[in-house]
Amino acid sequence: MATIADLRQKVSETQPDPATELTRELLAEGHDPMEILEQGVMSGLNDVGTRFAAKKAIVLDLVRAGVTAKQCIPLIEEALPRGETPKNNKKVVLGTLMSQHNIGKNLVGTLLSIGGFDVVDMGEKNAPWDFYEIAEQNGADMIAVSVVFAPALEKFTELLRLLDEMEVRDKYPVIVGGGVTTQKWADEQGADGWGAQAKDGVDLARKILNVTA
Repeated sequence: MATIADLRQKVSETQPDPATELTRELLAEGHDPMEILEQGVMSGLNDVGTRFAAKKAIVLDLVRAGVTAKQCIPLIEEALPRGETPKNNKKVVLGTLMSQHNIGKNLVGTLLSIGGFDVVDMGEKNAPWDFYEIAEQNGADMIAVSVVFAPALEKFTELLRLLDEMEVRDKYPVIVGGGVTTQKWADEQGADGWGAQAKDGVDLARKILNVTA
């Protein structure tokens, strides 16, 4: 019988087809889609990232891990319950800061939408000014930022400073997450919330914007 630990190993080993088949098996067996996602796919991705940081993996491993995850995630998204949560009229602007990586961001966007939020997905490779501009154009209630590589950490600080300078910092609560971020770092920057996992984005948005589940 397939286990979520098996899936984590296949993702960590960057084996797209075996990981995809395991994902199908786990879903067919009735495992919780979010557990498959977080403990299987995302944990496997984190394993590769950890090896890369320790110089025990190369860029190609990161690319292959991303390909593996992208094959598994659509199957999981299809299994997530939809239509049970009414729209709450809260709008969240979501984007990746600087980098082109989008796996985590896309997951957060999917879960926010399922949770009833109106999501404006800015995509990848955004500069600090882009977040401010899109939030203003769309009448956003919150800004959600994905930070997935170290050079973007300084850009996040720049984003918060820009919002202060434009006198809209109180208007836009800012939450952040991503592989290179931590709770301590987010607190030091003055972020309104930090998420370790994709599902945390929904909990933070509900809490900060006073939305009931």
